[in-house]
Amino acid sequence: MSHKSIRLLIQDVAKSLGDDIQFYYGRESDFNQVRDKRYTAINLSPLSAGASYADNDVSNYSKSWNISIAFYQLDNEASTQEEYAKILDETDSFVDKFINKLNFYTQQSDVITINGIGQTPFIKALADILTGHILTFTVLTNDDFNYCGLDDC
Repeated sequence: MSHKSIRLLIQDVAKSLGDDIQFYYGRESDFNQVRDKRYTAINLSPLSAGASYADNDVSNYSKSWNISIAFYQLDNEASTQEEYAKILDETDSFVDKFINKLNFYTQQSDVITINGIGQTPFIKALADILTGHILTFTVLTNDDFNYCGLDDC
């Protein structure tokens, strides 16, 4: 249930969407500073979590991780509604593929639950003029969750 386990799980699922997808972990302001970016890009914002004891507040330690992932495609300042709608169509498809793959992997284990899935579009954002979607959800993990990588287990 460590920060590293959640981060690596999300990174592996994102990279499994295609060889040409770039994955980043960090703040949006840090993403703006990355040189030589390629698109489609996926940026996982820094993870935050809350913890609790699920059984009578004394046992079964678990964490609830708040996840925010941006799916970016390159746009341009002069794009029309039709042009950026096509980009939103593409990033929506990536969002659906991502969350369904993540769900598939988490179904293999009884220590992870995905809740509260939301999706918000953005148009012509950040320094590179990007359009896409932000996917948000919560991952609830039990104390014994330790992700070792899709290829390492």
